[in-house]
Amino acid sequence: MEKNENTVKGLNPFLPFGVYIADGEPKVFGDRVYLYGSYDLFDGGYCSREYHTFSAPLDNLTDWTDGGVSFTVDDVPWSDAVLYAPDALCYNGKYYLFFCLSDGSEGVAESEKPEGPFKNARRITLDGKPIEGIDPSVLEDGGKIYYTWGQFNLKMGVLDEDLCTLKPGSVRDKILTNEDGGQGFHEGSSLRKTGGKFCMIYASEYSPEYPNNGARPTKLDYAVSDTPYGPYERRGTVIDNTGCDPSTWNNHGSIIKINGKWFVFYHASSNNSQFSRRARVERIEVDEANGVIRKALPSTNGFVEKLLPSHIKSPVSAYRFYGGAYVTQTTDGFAATGIKNGSGFVFSPVNFEGGNYILTVRYACFKETAVKVYLGENAICEGVLTGGNTEIKPGFTAPACREELRFEFTGPDGGNLCEIFSLNIEKT
Repeated sequence: MEKNENTVKGLNPFLPFGVYIADGEPKVFGDRVYLYGSYDLFDGGYCSREYHTFSAPLDNLTDWTDGGVSFTVDDVPWSDAVLYAPDALCYNGKYYLFFCLSDGSEGVAESEKPEGPFKNARRITLDGKPIEGIDPSVLEDGGKIYYTWGQFNLKMGVLDEDLCTLKPGSVRDKILTNEDGGQGFHEGSSLRKTGGKFCMIYASEYSPEYPNNGARPTKLDYAVSDTPYGPYERRGTVIDNTGCDPSTWNNHGSIIKINGKWFVFYHASSNNSQFSRRARVERIEVDEANGVIRKALPSTNGFVEKLLPSHIKSPVSAYRFYGGAYVTQTTDGFAATGIKNGSGFVFSPVNFEGGNYILTVRYACFKETAVKVYLGENAICEGVLTGGNTEIKPGFTAPACREELRFEFTGPDGGNLCEIFSLNIEKT
C-alpha cells in the first residue's frame, strides 16, 4: 500500500500528516506567518526535546515550510526536561523564543531569524529567583512587554529590556482562574489585541454543567478587558476540538489577523489518544470594536475556502469521527482505523456541481464491511469491502449542492472491521 500523504495543501490538518505540532502560537514577521508550537512524536506523550518552526508566505497560506529544528533541550543549561508550549516575539530587530519545560522552569532564547535556531537560553526570573509554571505568552503594547504564564491560576508581569527579568512589582496572579466565579482557566494563555481591547485566549474547563471548572479543556475560550491586567470577562468559546478524536483531551492555540482576515490556530489529537496532536486552523469572525468572536467549528477546510470533491483524498482530513473510529499513522501511511459496526467519519460541506462521479476507496479489510456514503441526510453511494488490501470504485450521482460528506460502516459486531487509507472522487 502506497503511503498516503496530504496532497491537497491547506486542508486540515494543514501540515504534513507525519508532523505533530501542538500548542500553536502564530505570529506575523515580515512577509510570512510563523507557527511556534511544541513538537509531539507519534505514539509518544506530550511534546518532545525539540521545537520546529513552520512558516508560510502571507500571500499563500497553504504553502507551509519546515524551518528545521529551531531549539532543543541540549541548549538549555539548567534542565534536561521535555519542552512544552512556546511563544515568540520580535524586539529591537532580534527574535526571542519564550519556552517552558516539563519541570516547570521557563526561559528565553534568541536568534537573528524568526525560524531560529535560537541560542543563549536564560531563565525567566522575578526578584532574582527563577519563576515556575508553563505556557508563556508575550505581547508588546504601549512600550511594555507583557508576559503571562501558569496553569489554573494565570499570572502576568512586565519584562525588563533584557527579556528575562520580570520587573519588581509588576507581577499579579489570578488574572484568570478556574476557581468558583472565575473564567474556567486551565492553561495555554495567549494575550492578543483585537482593536483596542485585550483578548486572552486560553484552554478552558468552563461548561454549562461545570460553570467554572471540571470539564475537559478541549475548548479555546476567550476573555476580554480594556486593560492588560483586567478584570477579564469571559465572552465565550472560539473553537472546541471535541469529536476530532475519540480521546481528545486538551486544546491550545491563538487568534491572528492575516491580510485583513482572522484565523484561530488550534490542535487536535489523533491515534485515539490525548497525544499525537496536529495543528489545525479555522477562519473566524471578529468584531474588533466590541471584542466579540463568533464561535467557529472544526472543519476539513483549513485555509481552503471552497471545499470541492477533488479535495477529498484522505480520512485524516475528516473533521469528525464517531463510533470509535479514529486516524492513526501506520507503516503504510495514514489511515482511519478503529472502524466498528456503526462508526464513521465526516467531512465538511463539499461543493458538488451535480452529475455522475466515481468514488475510489483504498482499504485493508479484516471482516466483510458495508460502507454507505451520505451527502447531508441522503445516501448517495454504497459498496462492500472484502478481502485483504484492495479498492472499490462505486459510481454515484450527486445533485448540485453543498453538503457534509459522511462515510458510515457496518459489519459484524466485535472488533475492527477495516482500515481506510485513501479516497478519491472524480467526475465522469
